[in-house]
Amino acid sequence: MEDNTAHCILFLDANGIDGILVEAEGADYARKSQFIPNARAIIEANDITAGERQLHAELKAMADRIAELSHTGQQKFNFDDMLGDGDMKAMMIQAVAEMLDRREDLVEVRDHYLGMAGQSDFTVTAKPTQEMKRYCPLEIQAEPQIYETDWDAPYEDDLELIPSSCACGCEDEINAAIKKYSEPEEEYRGLMIYYNEDSPVNEKVVSAFPSVEVRNGELAGVLTCRLTEPLTDSEMVELKRWWEGQAADGFGESIEQKEIKTDAFGTIYVRFWNSSDNWQIEAEMTDTTDTADIEKEESLDMDGISM
Repeated sequence: MEDNTAHCILFLDANGIDGILVEAEGADYARKSQFIPNARAIIEANDITAGERQLHAELKAMADRIAELSHTGQQKFNFDDMLGDGDMKAMMIQAVAEMLDRREDLVEVRDHYLGMAGQSDFTVTAKPTQEMKRYCPLEIQAEPQIYETDWDAPYEDDLELIPSSCACGCEDEINAAIKKYSEPEEEYRGLMIYYNEDSPVNEKVVSAFPSVEVRNGELAGVLTCRLTEPLTDSEMVELKRWWEGQAADGFGESIEQKEIKTDAFGTIYVRFWNSSDNWQIEAEMTDTTDTADIEKEESLDMDGISM
């Protein structure tokens, strides 16, 4: 309690629209609770900026005018003709600027729309980033390169396991294949476009790109992440588990089915995940803001992650 105000937590249904309001009164359970119908609409209404409200009011007014004229027999309408006195572009720019200003990954957002051709409408300064790499062991298999007849062609069980220490020379060829098979929408954020959009991690982690890299004399899988601010312990665990899922079922499942041509071993297949007890994820942090060559290594006792 603060004066006569009770501080509560509103829990939302992940897939629905309703929620439950809880006031614990300092306890570790719900001392008081209340079902709140259509709770998601309350949150969404609170998230709308002044510019969005103004834009919504203008669009509603336009819809009302079109509906009114349709009852007079008019059937075809031109958007520009139906615009009111308001500058729709200015409203949209204001709304976007206000949305950007609420983001935690940006330092400064300035809206300087003047309506002049060739002039920028926004100035946006992003937070400096740190780089975090999450490493995992690879399982690399190659097709036998010599067989006498088609009957001798290898089956999946005939693939030869290539030690990671012997595959270091394939780094560039594997990375070229990963880039080739990536989706166009992954260009700027990498695999983060598939992350839970409601999680704070999605805003703190600007991008996450998978690749392979020679580390300690062996070729390892790596997810290179750019962060605007440090993750909490729980967020670090959340990101780790998500990368495990991507390595096993998402990105990893896709890339392991792709043939990769190499000079050293012919056709190979690369798995970012395997069921052995040796499979684990390790992380290293590198400050990329001003001192990109200085690597910071700390010890973090969390699910076998070393940072």
